[in-house]
Amino acid sequence: MKEILYLEVPTPETETVRSWLQTDFEPGNGEKVLTSEGFRLQIPSATTPAGVSLSENWPTELSVFVWSVQRTTYLKVFRWAEQPFPSEGEILQRLTKEIRSRFPHHYPEPPAIDLSQQSIFAALGSTYPLTVKYFQKMPNGEYDLTRAYWWEKRWREGVRNPQQPRQVVFFAGERGSRGAGEQHFGYAQ
Repeated sequence: MKEILYLEVPTPETETVRSWLQTDFEPGNGEKVLTSEGFRLQIPSATTPAGVSLSENWPTELSVFVWSVQRTTYLKVFRWAEQPFPSEGEILQRLTKEIRSRFPHHYPEPPAIDLSQQSIFAALGSTYPLTVKYFQKMPNGEYDLTRAYWWEKRWREGVRNPQQPRQVVFFAGERGSRGAGEQHFGYAQ
């Protein structure tokens, strides 16, 4: 048995993902046999290559299943046989593409806040109540949550408007006055 695909599906609704796998996803090859956590994809015996005895080997099938941990759904695909399943690559590509389309990543934008009017706790309390609750228990929690909020905004801005990062490591001769041929590193300040 070999794991051939592992995906994180960004939803806590594992039952919805399982139902989609079992009813809507069409692998394009093989016969779907539903299981409690997903399905098995088998090759009907009539299409088994001539001269290959499945009783001598593992069955030619894929096992696709989902499970949930901490509000996230995970999906794995295992191949039972040593040889790839017919059209295995295409099936895995189709599964990945369709699951990403049906269950896309969704990262809600943090609310715009004005810290001159209210504390970070008051500003974020209605949107992120548990985050606020736990940061309130920390020493310097208000400062730390303000920094976390700032880093989140900065990261999102960088994703929206990517820029070439500035160089921070230089080799001798690129910057500074070290002699030619010396192997020293310098750091931007």
